[in-house]
Amino acid sequence: MTIVDRYLLSVFLKTFLICFASFFGLFLVIDGTGNADEIAAIAEADGLSSAIFDRYYPQCAARFNELAGVFILVAAIFSISLLQRNREVTAIEAAGINKLRIFKVVFVAAAVIIALTVLSREVLIPRVGDCLTMDWQEWTEWKTSSKDSRTFNEKIDYKTGVIFSGASLLLKQNKIVAPEVRIPGELESEFQKIKAEFAEFEVADSDRPAGFRFHKVSYPKQLNEVNSVKSKKGETIIFTPTDSDWLYNNQCFLATEINTKKMLFSADAKYKSTPELIGELKAPKRRKANELAVELHSRFLKPVMDFTLLLFGLPLVIRKLENNVVSGVLGGFGVIVLFLLLEMTCRSLGVNDVIRSPALSVWLPLMILFPVSLIFMRDLTR
Repeated sequence: MTIVDRYLLSVFLKTFLICFASFFGLFLVIDGTGNADEIAAIAEADGLSSAIFDRYYPQCAARFNELAGVFILVAAIFSISLLQRNREVTAIEAAGINKLRIFKVVFVAAAVIIALTVLSREVLIPRVGDCLTMDWQEWTEWKTSSKDSRTFNEKIDYKTGVIFSGASLLLKQNKIVAPEVRIPGELESEFQKIKAEFAEFEVADSDRPAGFRFHKVSYPKQLNEVNSVKSKKGETIIFTPTDSDWLYNNQCFLATEINTKKMLFSADAKYKSTPELIGELKAPKRRKANELAVELHSRFLKPVMDFTLLLFGLPLVIRKLENNVVSGVLGGFGVIVLFLLLEMTCRSLGVNDVIRSPALSVWLPLMILFPVSLIFMRDLTR
């Protein structure tokens, strides 16, 4: 790595961090000021760190994942404008080095940052997706309420198709009081529903998956005489005492990853990992199929789109910067607005079924912009 590479890399990374910190700091001030009463209530009940850190570090991860591509281009614009202002680009080109070689370190750094967004999206964000789904009112109630018992509406496990209902949820004990579970017909069960006195969530172990153990089952009657329920793929969904020696005669077990918290707050599709999203899309009772399909295709294209934004905007900005720094910066922001509008418009058309193919609605911006960006990149090789 040359001295110029190290210099440009340091300027680029500093600018990227300053841009993101400034944006998120502004977001934190505006959001915190507008919800000061809720923050004070949570701080009094659960401590200041819970009021601020627990709420905003998931927001930080989500904003980083969503806006990294924009901040990469902004950091590249300011880094290059700094070199251009000092006439350093002209001096380097005079030594026979083309612009593409000068800015290679920016592309490498951008690729590393984009890889971090993928890691954050698949590992960190799914763990805090429930928090991101809650609004301030729900978050405050969750943090400050001393009530252990909560009522809840029907909840569908889209992976298996079973529908949960019951009298109430005991959150601290991870239990459902008077649960009633309806079983979809496609599971080919000998019974259509399960009724019990209560159900308790158990984590997965070596013998069984995660799910609810139903105690004092009142329906189906003669539970020890009915067989376990399997999916079409051969996976056991409902375990009965007939072929599960770890269950008593009045118990059964329903395999599910939905615990009592997820009964109340279920993460949006955009906050789930890709395997979870694929599983939900393949589920027999999937919801909003177009929206899920568009989100899934967007997952795979997001890193490419972020890098395409840099390839599309950088040559245009450099051309403007050679004439005027201000026009170059304004041109860069114009590119960002145009890019985001095209991406959001095509995505909306796919979600609303105007474009019948969800894949086409997501790929269309890339099909338009990527060839154009390659044409613009030829300017950097001269």
